[in-house]
Amino acid sequence: MTPAETFAERTHALPAEYAPWLDREASRRALAEHGLPEPRCEAWRYSNPNRWYQAQPRPSPSAGASPRAVGARLVDFAAADDAARALVREHLHTAADRAKHPLATVNDIAMRLGLLVHVPVSDTPAEIELGELGGGIERVLVVVDPNASGTLVERPATPTHRVVECVLGDGAQLDHVRLQPPAESVEYHLVAARLGAASRYRLAQYSQGASLRRNDLHVSVAGRGGEAEVRCGYRLTAGTHLDTQVGVEHEATDGVSRQTARGVVGERARAVLNGRIHVAPGAQRTDAALTTKSLLLAPTAQLNAKPELTIYADDVRCAHGATVGELDAEALFYLRSRGVAQAAARELLIGGFLAEAVADVAGDDARALLGIGR
Repeated sequence: MTPAETFAERTHALPAEYAPWLDREASRRALAEHGLPEPRCEAWRYSNPNRWYQAQPRPSPSAGASPRAVGARLVDFAAADDAARALVREHLHTAADRAKHPLATVNDIAMRLGLLVHVPVSDTPAEIELGELGGGIERVLVVVDPNASGTLVERPATPTHRVVECVLGDGAQLDHVRLQPPAESVEYHLVAARLGAASRYRLAQYSQGASLRRNDLHVSVAGRGGEAEVRCGYRLTAGTHLDTQVGVEHEATDGVSRQTARGVVGERARAVLNGRIHVAPGAQRTDAALTTKSLLLAPTAQLNAKPELTIYADDVRCAHGATVGELDAEALFYLRSRGVAQAAARELLIGGFLAEAVADVAGDDARALLGIGR
């Protein structure tokens, strides 16, 4: 048996120790039907999933920093009342497709902590902050009621296997910030969002590398007039690995999406960046754009970038582009000629490049993580 098959068999047999009221049978069936990614899979071509299977622990809950929320309700799945259970049953797996993201089935079966974040309508936007939840294998379900709004900031203190589903009702708005510090671990994370009519979702993710870190970001613009924005900034130091897979699916008419990625790759580091726009049949008047730019700082730095467009509607406006280069020698010479030291000149150019991906909502936190000076 391959490592993927062995891991799938072991996962399938896990007992439902945490929140046993959750129905995990659909995930077990999906795991048996679709299996898990193998190294030869195109989607995992540059990130060996066997390393993730072999590194998986059986974590037990530990004391972590308590999540904080103003204007939102936070409920541990294990302590959910009838109303919270009804919300979880209604919305869980509506944003994360088990067939497209098979490792989400692993998360569902092996979950050690689940958190419902319910954002109701209010006069002021909700504010939610999540740090280390202590579960190791964690599921976060964010339900934003119609016409409600909020900001969610993830500050993971230690590496986790975390799946975050965001379900936005009609007219809802959510700003979502993810901050990923450097680590020595092997990680997999999934963020999946589903947008109702006239809703708006803005995701800003800022990352450094790990021994192997994989981020899948999937947004479904499912309601008419939904708007999605995904910004990614990353900076990889020597020997680290970051794989970012971004997919935006337009399922309804009049949708708008923007994907922006800026990355810097140091010596012996590897970055993988795949951005995809899919326009379904009937999703007329879609307006979507994707742009990625990356800097390689050394001959040993590696980047594998692939922008994709699949369009099945005839009244759309879609664009994509990807560039890879080095620091501008002329700009570097100009700064040096004005008395700026070599190291400082490089940092100025790198900081200006990465700043293009920093969203207002992320601000100083993103700049600090990416090493961008004010």
